[in-house]
Amino acid sequence: GSDSLARAPGAELYDVVIVGGGPAGCVLAGALGSSASLAGARIALIDPGRLDDARHWEPPGDTYHARTLQITASNKRYLDSLGMWGQCFADRIQPCSRAVVTDALGHGKLDLAAAAAGEGHVAYMIETKNLVGGLLRAIHRNAGRVDVFERAKVASVEATEPAPPNGSATATEWPVVTLSTKHRLRARLLVGADGGSSLVRKHARIGAYGSNYGQSGLVATLCLEHLNQTAFQRFLPTGPIALLPFPGGFANLVWSLDADRAQLLKTAPEDAFACLVNAAFCLSPPEMEHLYGLVRAGASADDIKADAAWRLQVYARNNDGASSWLPPAAAATSPRSRMSFPLRMRMVDRLVADRVALVGDAGHVLHPLAGQGLNMGLEDVQSLAAVLEHAALSGEDFGTLAVLNRYNKQRYMRNLAMQGVVDKVWHVFGATA
Repeated sequence: GSDSLARAPGAELYDVVIVGGGPAGCVLAGALGSSASLAGARIALIDPGRLDDARHWEPPGDTYHARTLQITASNKRYLDSLGMWGQCFADRIQPCSRAVVTDALGHGKLDLAAAAAGEGHVAYMIETKNLVGGLLRAIHRNAGRVDVFERAKVASVEATEPAPPNGSATATEWPVVTLSTKHRLRARLLVGADGGSSLVRKHARIGAYGSNYGQSGLVATLCLEHLNQTAFQRFLPTGPIALLPFPGGFANLVWSLDADRAQLLKTAPEDAFACLVNAAFCLSPPEMEHLYGLVRAGASADDIKADAAWRLQVYARNNDGASSWLPPAAAATSPRSRMSFPLRMRMVDRLVADRVALVGDAGHVLHPLAGQGLNMGLEDVQSLAAVLEHAALSGEDFGTLAVLNRYNKQRYMRNLAMQGVVDKVWHVFGATA
């Protein structure tokens, strides 16, 4: 049956072809590439970017990248078990021992200490570039197990006709991936780790639907007035604002706002931006609107700072003990660190099709307010890797729907539930402005 498929002209045969060299794709490639039960399997990782540059990333000494990830304790343990976490720059990772969440009125407070969760830490903050660099180094160290095709775009994916199945009706079509580099790869299993607008998902005709929140995520790197290991989040009518800790008194800001306000704050004077962040963690929504108005009117950095400082002083006088739920003040914004991206939620009909599986954002896109997007993706990867390993050990063809449906069953409802929870939280606290 399927052996006859190997004779496709000009296409190299692979057991698993992973499209997308982001965190989810890299972890899957590393997990499969180091698995004893898949020792004979041929694995390919394809990405349009310069993965070699990412592998040799040299961290800047004076700042942190604004695109960062929160990794849960259980996912950190998984990456550790694969020998991947240890390949990242450890001194740039911040274990986070506590999370404080407040609402716009300051009445609702949620204080999550790691000890209560039975973990040493609530989460670990790591720059995306640090994580991906470590993952690629781990794959590289396991030389020969994973073929990496970098700077390679997927030109087409076609399900080719199988060769005559020698009288058996079980031969399935194996997808052939043609790359911009002219390589052709025939896959027993094609994995889409290629993000929210996944080409692999389109090829598999898996329906995707969802909503744009009409919001943008504004990210930046801040320098705080003192060291900090706590994550802070506040829900505002305009969207949540979160400040996540980094070593050395740095912090990562993730602020969800409507597109207009996000653009306004992205272009606000760099000098005044830290003040606006400090204000957003404690001032009332009308006072914040007043400050946005100053920025919109083109007020000078000094005027914005003076106005915000006066309001913050009044707040401090009236709220004794506020320091227990407020982050350390931001002293400055790291130059040119502000960036924004649109926020959306996407769901898919299913995570699998014949010879196709989706992991990470290809199978779900989440509002980042709970920082759960990549953690769900890593749970997808753990589940898919285990399903493939079990199938390989029992001699099954793991590209078939019978096998892939086990993965879909484990992950699909969980992902949907997580998306539902995040979406509900979003709408309960939600954007009224």
